[in-house]
Amino acid sequence: MKRSHGTRQGTRSILSRTKSQRSRINITRSMHQYSVGDKVSVVLDGAQQKGMPHRRFQGVTGTVMAKQGRAFIVDVRDKNMPKTLIVRPEHLRAADGAPKPEVPRRQGQKAKKEAATAPMENVEQASKEDKKEAELERVRERAKSIDFKVLGTAKASDKDDLQVIKGVGPFIEEKLNALGIYTYLQISKMRGDLEDQVNEAIEFFPGRVKRDQWVDQAKNLVNEEE
Repeated sequence: MKRSHGTRQGTRSILSRTKSQRSRINITRSMHQYSVGDKVSVVLDGAQQKGMPHRRFQGVTGTVMAKQGRAFIVDVRDKNMPKTLIVRPEHLRAADGAPKPEVPRRQGQKAKKEAATAPMENVEQASKEDKKEAELERVRERAKSIDFKVLGTAKASDKDDLQVIKGVGPFIEEKLNALGIYTYLQISKMRGDLEDQVNEAIEFFPGRVKRDQWVDQAKNLVNEEE
């Protein structure tokens, strides 16, 4: 076979690619935008024949001077002689020490699923908040049926940490506050029917207030304060 003397002579090792990579163009590199003054290195990509400089410029480092269409004008030195190349971005890499092209993260199935469910989660969150506010409003209405002449009245400024009482969580505390109960002293005065009325008013599990002995716990806390 007659020896080739074309412009691609001797580029088999430079342009050869693995079987899985043949004819695949790196989208990230082809879309990367270099700025004027960026330092770049010429790295030939066999998958893109367009805008490919001569093989002797493989590995040469130069400076981006301008953009021309999809290609970039790059000034390099060839044996101490200044040369100007018109190179497509597929054949350029950020030179060592220069900022590397940003690689966009691939959106996998998990990310896509999260993105799709995000609006639904927002709706669910909003519905939870609405439900919570509706419950608190029902509790406020039931405050009229509680005998505060026995419990005594208190203000938010007098508030005790009701979560210290076993069985009282953050939301139950909010419900008790909505009902008008803020202090250990008020809870310690709940007797007989009042325990059941408060239990029902805050929509708690039936008999839970008595079973967890809120009254006795509150009395102990009042005595500790004294």
